[in-house]
Amino acid sequence: MNQRADFIIPECYIDTNLVETLVCRGGCNHQKGCNQVAKVMREKFANRFAVGIIDADKRKPSYLDEFSEVAASTHIKLLRHHNLPHFIILLHPAADGFILSCADAAHIRMSDYDLSPVLKVFTGQTKNVMSNKDIRFKQLFRALDDFGEIRLIKSLLSYLVSATYRASDDDISAIFQGIGQ
Repeated sequence: MNQRADFIIPECYIDTNLVETLVCRGGCNHQKGCNQVAKVMREKFANRFAVGIIDADKRKPSYLDEFSEVAASTHIKLLRHHNLPHFIILLHPAADGFILSCADAAHIRMSDYDLSPVLKVFTGQTKNVMSNKDIRFKQLFRALDDFGEIRLIKSLLSYLVSATYRASDDDISAIFQGIGQ
């Protein structure tokens, strides 16, 4: 998808790079922090379709209390709002740990991308303001494009972008069953 998808709202720079590399090459609606994602969904997308992407932090936004789990894999939970056309993709552990886990499962050497396999160092690399445009991450995500849970996120976002208001829990569950395990 080459157009901009303002209704996809990732919380951090590395999530933004992942979404823009795999699904929304025209850009998405980056916000800083899970509380800001929740605020934008509530205020700017009050009655419109929206997909937030946040880390499963210790302190979760109270907005998540209005959601129910639709499907889950090892590192990804998809939540659906009870009354609004809103979804949340919850990553556990945080995006940096999730990415390292995916690279490990795909037997990808992080050093091939000039990135660290050590979580603490890698987290520093992902927290850089420029990580949303960093070509090293884009190359890594393209290499992971068809593996496990990166493939799951890509398939899930592609489905939600195309189905929007018509997204069904059965279709979402099938995506998780087919890819996320």
